[in-house]
Amino acid sequence: MRRRVLGAAVVALTMGGCATTGPAPTAGPASPFNPTDVAWLQLVVPMTENALSAARLAPSHAASPAVRAAADAVATPAERLLTQLKSIRDRAGLPASDVHSGHRMPGMITEADLVALRTGGGAEFDRRLVALLRAHAAQVVVLARGEQTSGADAETKRLAGEVGADGTRQEQVLAKTA
Repeated sequence: MRRRVLGAAVVALTMGGCATTGPAPTAGPASPFNPTDVAWLQLVVPMTENALSAARLAPSHAASPAVRAAADAVATPAERLLTQLKSIRDRAGLPASDVHSGHRMPGMITEADLVALRTGGGAEFDRRLVALLRAHAAQVVVLARGEQTSGADAETKRLAGEVGADGTRQEQVLAKTA
């Protein structure tokens, strides 16, 4: 019980004080999803979408081949994971909308960040992209641990393990580009 409370606290704290909004899962009283699962999905889906959007800018904006390669190391697994995340989100009956839109949270690449990346290039783009992707990778590792500790849905917890492992790999790749 203590571990569940601790895990839920980790998820709540890492969301930067944002309250989870939107409808509760529609699967009914026998739903396999608990509030941690819901919060994790509602946060990690848009985080992954935005990181993928940022990483996809590297081929046309990055100066360094190492940064382009690191961005590809983020984009490739993110595409696969995003499909799985959305499938679980849909199974949970959660809205496709980003309930955290406009919120500034650790590891969240915002629309303003994406605009800055789209209008930038060269070494400044490289520095900014790597910093954003490193923050994203570090935060998804923390969030994945919280989901694995306090989540209820087995498939969501399994996917959190994959997200965390990919985040750790991404952190290592991105650290080499700094």
